[in-house]
Amino acid sequence: MGTVRQRKATKNTNKNTRRVADRHRKRITIHGNSIIKANWNKKLTLRQNYEKLGLLTSLNGQTGGKEKNRPDEKIGSTEGDNEPKELKELTEADIEEIKKTLGPGEGMIQRDDEGNIVRVIYGEERSHNDILDAEVAPVEAKTDVVRALEEQAANGVQHEKYHSEFELDWIQKLLKKHGEDYKAMFWDKDLNVYQLTAAQLKKKCSKYI
Repeated sequence: MGTVRQRKATKNTNKNTRRVADRHRKRITIHGNSIIKANWNKKLTLRQNYEKLGLLTSLNGQTGGKEKNRPDEKIGSTEGDNEPKELKELTEADIEEIKKTLGPGEGMIQRDDEGNIVRVIYGEERSHNDILDAEVAPVEAKTDVVRALEEQAANGVQHEKYHSEFELDWIQKLLKKHGEDYKAMFWDKDLNVYQLTAAQLKKKCSKYI
């Protein structure tokens, strides 16, 4: 039979429930930068907040989970509607820039109006040192938050690092033996025991010189 309360509960289909699931929802609390904390929207997801602020959630490429909004492509349209430079207008600097856009094993064939091959530009394999030494073009900040973060980083307190006595003695031996030949330092198995690259050795020695 059951108690009176149990019989009433079986007759009444409208059951009082509490939103217990909301209590278990993980709430993001910003403990880091004050600028990001001030501009954080709790109603948006982490990825949506980062996109709004002009930041990246990951330095790697997208691996899915995001809809790609592509503009309607016109039929017959090709990439690079701008006409390429004439062959005679290409300078050595232009060719070097084209080589940088090509990967190892890739190439670009230039033909004349009759279809004859005039020039073949091959992509060159870049070493690890070339990649480290390459100059990175500055990118203009797209949002006010990024500009504020860049200004904060530029005006931050810089802590000067000092070399230890052992490191100073080691750098002095490298410079005494090889001068400023950082490739020779790189191949020196006796002194370059930590197997630092030529770019890393140059950076360490430049602080001492």
